[in-house]
Amino acid sequence: MIFLRAYASIWDFVNHVFGTHILSMPPNMYGFMMALAFMVGVFIGYKELKRRTDLGIFEKGTKQIVEGAAPQISDLISHFIIGFLIGWKGLGIYLNFAQFSQDPQNYILSSQGFFLGGIVVAALLGGYEYFQLKKKQLPNPETKIIRYNVEDRIFDILILAMIGGVLGSKLMDAIDNPASMNEFLTNPIQSLTSGLSVLGGLWLAALLIIFYGRKHKIKLWALTDSLAPAFFIAYAVGRLGCQFSGDGCWGIPSTLFAQPSWVPDFLWGNTYAHNVNEVGAPIMNCAGRYCMELTEPHFPTPIYEALMVSALFLILWAVRKRITFHFGSMTGLFMIFNGIERFLIEFIRVNTKYKFLGMNLSQAQYISIGMIIAGIIIMIWAMNQAKLSKEKKS
Repeated sequence: MIFLRAYASIWDFVNHVFGTHILSMPPNMYGFMMALAFMVGVFIGYKELKRRTDLGIFEKGTKQIVEGAAPQISDLISHFIIGFLIGWKGLGIYLNFAQFSQDPQNYILSSQGFFLGGIVVAALLGGYEYFQLKKKQLPNPETKIIRYNVEDRIFDILILAMIGGVLGSKLMDAIDNPASMNEFLTNPIQSLTSGLSVLGGLWLAALLIIFYGRKHKIKLWALTDSLAPAFFIAYAVGRLGCQFSGDGCWGIPSTLFAQPSWVPDFLWGNTYAHNVNEVGAPIMNCAGRYCMELTEPHFPTPIYEALMVSALFLILWAVRKRITFHFGSMTGLFMIFNGIERFLIEFIRVNTKYKFLGMNLSQAQYISIGMIIAGIIIMIWAMNQAKLSKEKKS
């Protein structure tokens, strides 16, 4: 059963399922699933933004492009960077394969590599692109007007969400877990592959998106309404990344409770063998990294969250057309659903409890209560605004 163990890299998963013996190297499982979550979010977000543009909620826009212009440094930078990385790491791996094979992920994320090789390949790739652009250069460059609607900004929006999500998640996790901040300061890139607090990421991502929307004069409530379903489905995929990598997001020991006969073992308890946090007891006959597993089964809370959030996505997707013009209602509903889901799952997650106003809850649960209250207020306001707007038209 693929859910009964963890996988450091996508190749460990492939080896386990297909019986192959591919070297365990990047992409790591958590990063791969985050990338997949991003792509799913882009797809759903684009569809919903486009639907609202077609309804006239968002104004249709354009932008100017110049065809046949002389090559600019900005046109070549990405090729130089990609070429340098290929030469630096790719040739470094070729020349130091024995060292790379001992710990591929650490080698990829380290400063080790073949620097001169990076310079050479960067020059070759950048030079190739330069001559390709020179071939297309026109004596009189042409200016064209192309479509550029809100949905065409989806990559900009979700890249901001991704940056805010990672940094906000790490910051909130560090507040709740000081050891996480020490890890971030000593090894920032490696630390971003685990130990993330979703609610912290949500709030910083939301602030960046609001700032972006205001800057580009995009209707904010319509924008956040459009992105709400995309976040839920991306979150569900991302939670599977937590489950498959064993990054520490598991729940409390399931042995504290009696297992109902109708619940399968993989949904009740998991020891997260080969977890990327390398916690627990050594696994017999296993050598190298990621040879640890928990000493007792723990609730696989990432699976529970993936299932719950997928259901919430389907609900939002089903009702979105009925409340399209109730601006803010989808956002309010999203906050209520997200708050309830996280509040409940925290009861069986490993977390730190804080006493406040007679309650003994986790940091995430207090935030969830605030989200639920804020969501209800936004929902009531949105419905009243929609009612007033309807009365004015009649």
